[in-house]
Amino acid sequence: MSDREIQELLLRYRQGNCTADEMTKIHLWYESLNKDFSMSIDTDEKSFLEEKILAKISQDIDQPTLRIYDVEPVIHSVWWKSSLLRYGVAAAVILLLGFSFLFKKSQEQVAMKSESLVVHSRKGNLKSSVNNSSSIQRIRLNDNSLITLAPGSRISYPNVFSVDKREVQLEGDAFFEISKNPSKPFFVYSGKLVTKVLGTSFWVKTNKESFTTEVEVLTGKVSVFENRFLHNNHLEKTEKSSQGVLLTPNQRVSYDDESGHLLTGIVEQPILIPENLTGANLVFNNHSLLDITATLQKEYGIEIVFANELLEKCTFTGDISEIPLYDKLDLICKANTARYEIKGTRILITGNGCD
Repeated sequence: MSDREIQELLLRYRQGNCTADEMTKIHLWYESLNKDFSMSIDTDEKSFLEEKILAKISQDIDQPTLRIYDVEPVIHSVWWKSSLLRYGVAAAVILLLGFSFLFKKSQEQVAMKSESLVVHSRKGNLKSSVNNSSSIQRIRLNDNSLITLAPGSRISYPNVFSVDKREVQLEGDAFFEISKNPSKPFFVYSGKLVTKVLGTSFWVKTNKESFTTEVEVLTGKVSVFENRFLHNNHLEKTEKSSQGVLLTPNQRVSYDDESGHLLTGIVEQPILIPENLTGANLVFNNHSLLDITATLQKEYGIEIVFANELLEKCTFTGDISEIPLYDKLDLICKANTARYEIKGTRILITGNGCD
């Protein structure tokens, strides 16, 4: 095939307009570029790299600086007079760079696995539980703490905790109900994130698709920070973010493995905090929003603020006893032509207000 024919085929390939015969020609052309390039890869890897290389070349064809239908200028250099050779070299370089990237990522993942187990204990004292079932699994630790392990998750912990601290290693999702012991803090290591508590209940969740780890608090207080002992080559970045955040009930934090950022927020479904319940009847009759939000703020532990002072003078009449927090706020706001939005760990109510 001529150079122009190859360019036309690649353009149609990128647009998804190739026939079966044209697809065969493209693959034969690709094979001819790599007949002298030997590397041990399996069929899946080869197909993946073919797609990447062809996509990259076809993208280059679509750039404004490349006029694929112009007359080719005369080039006096004998070695470079065939642009087909340039495509071959480019493809080989892309292939090598791709393998280099994949190899590097693979090595980093191996390093992470080798560094992930930070629970130190005497030989034979460390236990590991894997939930291979489709239902939750409950594990009682020697300090009477309870772990609810989600399907497909693993927890590693010592038979007997050390004198000054309690440490476990989590891979996956789990709900923790930690017995209180102020002199012996409890640490949960999950990837690059560390969760420290004295006695509380909380979730630790890992999202493998988005490379994030989340911690959600139900009761008590939780300190969450990056594990400074991992990845010494990123020590400077780790030190900057290692101070972490302090979470209270109905708050959560999301940690991005790539950027190292901690993003705080409110859980999807806030619940009433047992120790904060006022026993107040949530049936209101022409009560001010200032009084209503003060009651909700105490019972849910979430700060509720007004963007406009005139909103404090608005009133509400209705029964919001048996509905979730966000439904409560929907009713209150609609009755006053207002709206609410979540700003970090606070709820902001906006609107014109009332006279």
